[in-house]
Amino acid sequence: MAPKKRIGEIMIEQGLITQEQLEIGIQEQKKSGELLGAVLFSLGFISQKNLFKLLTISSASQEETELRKYNAEIPLEIENLVKQSSSLFQRDGTIGKKELDSAYSPLVNLVEKIVVEGVQRGATDIHINPDVKGVRVRYRVDGVLQHSMFLPSELLNPIVSRFKVMGQMNIAESRIPQDGSAEFPYRNRFLDLRISTFPILGGENVVIRVLDKSQLRIGLENLGFFEEDIEKLNTSIQLPFGMILVTGPTGSGKTTTLYSCLSIINTVSRNIFTLEDPVEYQLPLARQSQINVKAGLTFATGLRSILRQDPDVILVGEMRDAETAELAIRAALTGHLVFSTIHTNDAISSIARIMDIGIDPFLISTTIDSIVAQRLVRSLCEECKEVLPAFSSQYKTLGIDPAEGSLYKSKGCPSCDGSGFKGRTVIYEILKISSRISEMINIKASLEDVRRQAISEGFREMREVALEKVRRGITTLDEVSHATRITF
Repeated sequence: MAPKKRIGEIMIEQGLITQEQLEIGIQEQKKSGELLGAVLFSLGFISQKNLFKLLTISSASQEETELRKYNAEIPLEIENLVKQSSSLFQRDGTIGKKELDSAYSPLVNLVEKIVVEGVQRGATDIHINPDVKGVRVRYRVDGVLQHSMFLPSELLNPIVSRFKVMGQMNIAESRIPQDGSAEFPYRNRFLDLRISTFPILGGENVVIRVLDKSQLRIGLENLGFFEEDIEKLNTSIQLPFGMILVTGPTGSGKTTTLYSCLSIINTVSRNIFTLEDPVEYQLPLARQSQINVKAGLTFATGLRSILRQDPDVILVGEMRDAETAELAIRAALTGHLVFSTIHTNDAISSIARIMDIGIDPFLISTTIDSIVAQRLVRSLCEECKEVLPAFSSQYKTLGIDPAEGSLYKSKGCPSCDGSGFKGRTVIYEILKISSRISEMINIKASLEDVRRQAISEGFREMREVALEKVRRGITTLDEVSHATRITF
């Protein structure tokens, strides 16, 4: 019995791809971990029609069975909308405005399907990318971009125009970036879409941030903070005045951590104000305001006005400049509990960053109570994670005896769309500004000296928390290394 041919060999035999294209596809597959058919399609080497033809020719192939299970190409229901949308063009290549607005338009339905699929996958962002041979649609799920579909290039401008209509943007302007927002009805609720367009070679790139208020998992325990660290934060959150900083890159869960902290103290006896850019979720009882630079409402001007509103607690979305930072620090110094964020790599370097902005060390040491630095890493799928073999070097790296405890690796199943991961968890470090560290800030001690002092007082660096998450089977060493710069 002749051995079954691999999917790449079948494609070459059928004249669907060249040997060179196959080799490129295999290299990309090694990086992305996706199925070969999906990779070749996303690279534009094979068409949707030829991919379906391939599935018909070799339906017995195990790889094709998997390809159907985790189909990353255009679903059949969208395929019809693509054909109908492509037929709507006028002679000059444009598409009528009524087709951009009508609820019965195939184009409107196509855009709706793109958004709905993103929501169903749990995407935080939807990417519409002009590509050499078409339009690539991708979703960011658990921090990682996933390929979804490859559409005909003639649909790029209509799709961009439809999103512009939704976001109340100028559809006639394609030379400059634009920003807009829209409410999207989905399953008896409304999602907030933040739409951004950017002109690039080949057309306009569109990224849609999806904000689903119903999916906000407020609660430090839901984010993945360990119980003993939640107790530390609770002590700081209950203070009558002072400042709590949260630092980390964009998309690291800072907003959710801040909202979780506010929810703990959000009662009718406290007057809570937030100043954000933008307001991502609504918090009952709190008075929330959104930055509007064009109208003159900046962090600095907004903070000045809020201080005249008799606040107890203030959330300043970000300390971007010296004026905002000084106002926030002085608010914390004069009897208010202030929460804010700053962009640094870790908790201790935040001290230097605030000094660089121009804040006096004495003000920093007397107002800041705690600094939380965090990142998000993907959590292993509980449905399919597998025990690492006892001979794996990772046991030695973590100092674990395989006979006494197990480490896990990702596998992939329908529950996690074949990725091996489902959801994300936070890795973090919490720096408490003790009296000794306060003294060191005042004399501008080196960050390394501050770090050594903090560790002697029980400070756990992010690396240690990450390792603990791996030991508990929550995530993997590879995932931690990939999502951070931590090496093991």
